[in-house]
Amino acid sequence: MTDIAHKPISGTKRLPDRPEPYRRASRSLVLIGAEVATSLFFAGLLTYLGRRLRVNPMERIGQVSGLAAIQLRLLVLLGATVLLYLFLAKMVPAAAVRVGAAAVAGLATGVTAAGHVVALRGADWPLNGLGGDIGYLQQWAFNVIDGVPLPSMYPPGFPYLLAAACEVFGGDMGKAAKWVMIGFVAISGPVAYLVWRMLLPPLWALGVGVTAMLPLVEPYKPYSALVLVIVIPVLAKLLDVVQRSTLLGRKRSMLMGGGLGAILALMFLLYSGWFVWSAVGVVVLFAIILVMKHREGGTRTLVDAVLPLGAALFVFLALAGTYMVRLLRSRGTKDTFFYFDTSTDPAYFAMWGHSAPGPQRILGLPPLGELGGVQLFSVVLVIGLATALGLAMRKPAVITLAACAASAFLLRYWYASHMEQDGVVQLYPRTSLQITYCLIALTGLAAYYAAQRVRDWMHAHGTRLPERLVQRSRGGVIGALCAMGLLFGMAGSATANQYMPADPEVVENALSQLAWNSHNLRQGNGQCPMFALNHQCGDFALERVKK
Repeated sequence: MTDIAHKPISGTKRLPDRPEPYRRASRSLVLIGAEVATSLFFAGLLTYLGRRLRVNPMERIGQVSGLAAIQLRLLVLLGATVLLYLFLAKMVPAAAVRVGAAAVAGLATGVTAAGHVVALRGADWPLNGLGGDIGYLQQWAFNVIDGVPLPSMYPPGFPYLLAAACEVFGGDMGKAAKWVMIGFVAISGPVAYLVWRMLLPPLWALGVGVTAMLPLVEPYKPYSALVLVIVIPVLAKLLDVVQRSTLLGRKRSMLMGGGLGAILALMFLLYSGWFVWSAVGVVVLFAIILVMKHREGGTRTLVDAVLPLGAALFVFLALAGTYMVRLLRSRGTKDTFFYFDTSTDPAYFAMWGHSAPGPQRILGLPPLGELGGVQLFSVVLVIGLATALGLAMRKPAVITLAACAASAFLLRYWYASHMEQDGVVQLYPRTSLQITYCLIALTGLAAYYAAQRVRDWMHAHGTRLPERLVQRSRGGVIGALCAMGLLFGMAGSATANQYMPADPEVVENALSQLAWNSHNLRQGNGQCPMFALNHQCGDFALERVKK
């Protein structure tokens, strides 16, 4: 008798089982998608909640109320993050830490973005209205719309992005610039977390990548700092692909190299300065790696390593080669703007004073340090550098960060030493941002690789953690999420507070003057912003856009 249970049903066809690598890849994509969506959602949610606050940003009491309200909402969302983590830890353990860390990364810069929204409440202008760099960017966006050529040396990416946003906002360039800048601030935390996830586990990507980004958050022109946050981890990942090219296989390594090259090209078109400061170190680093690959495995291994690097370079040149040629041809352009930072000690990099920092002129920059004039923060960074190199000198992230920091130092001192002779600055003080970012990240990596060494030693000696500690590991994750959430909240509030509007005749602070200018400039609809001083505003700067 035929067993009915094993007889195929007529007209049906059994689908073949998916191979295990395919299932793993699908599962990985779903988890990555969950991290991206969660991080962006929490960043956007906190930014939106900032828009719901009804305060007068031109009064200090209103600013304090707004900042406190943002922190209150941050605490509520941190609590929701912990509950979400606990729920996923029971239902989907593989996603719990990922989603929790991604949520905190979104909150990290959601705080600053919400503060940015409060600072400009009632005004349709970005920070500084039509003055300074933001005024030129708006003019160049109009040039894109009108078909007028852009300056040859400035990256075209942001003017084109701003022009597209202007169309979305019905032709209101000021409002488009305002919300595009706020958007860049909001996504900075998620982007920093996600690019470092290519190299580190979730909590370490949060602790290293997002923490290193904190000094770079600048609401006035946030896209430039965001490029730095992306470029260095992407270069580290490219180096990782080159080092593991034989293991990955030629096809896979070339695809990965081409994808990373596309990211680098898009960042180069958005802001090219960090590529200039990193160029010397990166070129030397990849040359050394290729020589080492040849010595290790001969010509075949060298070819394996060159292929992903060549794919990255090919895609990069295909997308950004035209602008790169224009930039190289304009190398004779001289920056002769000497400002506050160009008069400070060039060996000090731990704080960037901006063009006119106001109170820092009185207090003095750099501040007097505890060890031979060097502050303990800088001493900690130097110790972190030494520890990271000592523990993991061959790791892609470590040597890429070290190479980029060394390159920035080299060019910083080169241009600074030639200021008097050549009469140019060439933006060398901006290397402070790159050096600080690299050294903070290296300090974080020092802790990561030290923890790995301890774990490997315990494994090699057959030592296991006590069961009590294993059971409490969930509490450790919650503690890390809460601690970093509060740290990011304080840092975000401090940054947002610097940009709260203040009368320049009362408070000497160039950053607070930016929002003040936005509130006292007539808008494109002919009306004054809601909180303009004495309900009056100027329109002198509108003439430049009209021309």
